[in-house]
Amino acid sequence: MKWDELLNDKRRRESSVTRAKSTDVRSAFENDYQRIVMSASFRRLQDKTQIFPLEKSDFVRTRLTHSMEVSTIAKSMGNMVSHTILNEKLDDAFTREHAENMADILSCAGLLHDMGNPPFGHFGEESIREWFRENLATLTYNDEVLTNILNEQMKQDFYNFEGNAQVLRVVSKLHYLFDEYGLNLTHATLNSIIKYPVSSLKINKKQIRSKKLGYFYADEAIFHEVTEATGAGNSRHPLTFLLEVADDIAYLNADLEDGVKKGTITIQQILRGFEEVPEHNWVTAACFNELKKKADRYAGQEEGFIAQQWLASNVRGQLINRSLEKFYENYAAIMAGTFQDSLLDVSEAFELVQVLQNLSATYIYTNQGVVESEIAGNKIITSLLDSYIPAVLYYDSAMPEKVTAKDKRLLSLISDNYIGCYRKNATNQDETTKLYLRLLLITDFICGMTDSYAKDLYQELNGLR
Repeated sequence: MKWDELLNDKRRRESSVTRAKSTDVRSAFENDYQRIVMSASFRRLQDKTQIFPLEKSDFVRTRLTHSMEVSTIAKSMGNMVSHTILNEKLDDAFTREHAENMADILSCAGLLHDMGNPPFGHFGEESIREWFRENLATLTYNDEVLTNILNEQMKQDFYNFEGNAQVLRVVSKLHYLFDEYGLNLTHATLNSIIKYPVSSLKINKKQIRSKKLGYFYADEAIFHEVTEATGAGNSRHPLTFLLEVADDIAYLNADLEDGVKKGTITIQQILRGFEEVPEHNWVTAACFNELKKKADRYAGQEEGFIAQQWLASNVRGQLINRSLEKFYENYAAIMAGTFQDSLLDVSEAFELVQVLQNLSATYIYTNQGVVESEIAGNKIITSLLDSYIPAVLYYDSAMPEKVTAKDKRLLSLISDNYIGCYRKNATNQDETTKLYLRLLLITDFICGMTDSYAKDLYQELNGLR
């Protein structure tokens, strides 16, 4: 892979006004950033769960604040990487223009990376997957079960439904800015958010690049168009490794900090979690010792302040620096598309990551309020799918008489934007593909909801308000 292609600033639809004639002095990637920030899809993240569903506190993170933090960390890492590549002469073909663009693209990717997530966090994704695994074989269309109609990739798309793949749909199709090209972002920005460059038929959890599906059957043409334009093909874009680290660092720090703020975990419990590790490597030991010092120095102060100080001044830096060491060490393999690991997983910070994950799993993710809210979210999403999937089966089909009055009313609540996207992509398609796209229409509709909207719609449809 070559940076000239990887940082491709062309769009899927180029403007009729050439950049030379335009008075716009922004780079293409700065333009991407503005399009993202000003989009409704980005604004909706302010009412989507990070870890504490339907949380009313103005302190804990939402998907919006999490995405802003990921964007900031990713941009910083991009600046550090480009500086090192230039100064250490790791790549003679890497230029100062590449360096500027790298940071801007990562900043955009951080804002985008969760834009496809459904309401109620990652449990919302699992709720969608479970619903289709349990129901797809019982739904019928023209007296035949759907599992006998849809092809294997179509079925696997729903069984392995993934918010990461939904991001590509949102920004390239669903967010109708001017036309059917969505936000019409640059090829480089689009490629950087494709964490898993495989279809649902090629999922292999043993490799990081294929751990989950990266694009739906409906978006395969877009995937190939983008990855051919950047030269990444079926390999991970090098910037995706950095985006992944930024995301991991943001959630590892934020979940713990939010947990301390909410009182679900204490500083002493964090210290005990470190002490339970038999032998610390130097990274884990350094962070443990710094927390003990801060706990003593700031004794009597709010624990959230102590956690914030520690995470910002010690943990975050260790995670960034240790992962970047692995990026430089494996630079040739990353550029060749042969590196198959997460940077954090192979770094000296791996043990620290495990400690932080175990603490969150023990004290935060199992917190009664979190679990109760996740169960409520599961009930809401399951109920919406129970109502909307049967309602959409015969919409725009050869059997319109099977669409009931209730179905029509339910469908009238779906945004014209989603309906228009469906119609645009269903034109001239066979009946099987149209049926598949109608199922995607409903997952598109649900993924576009905020937590509050999903809750309100559920209550209204079930006569609870």
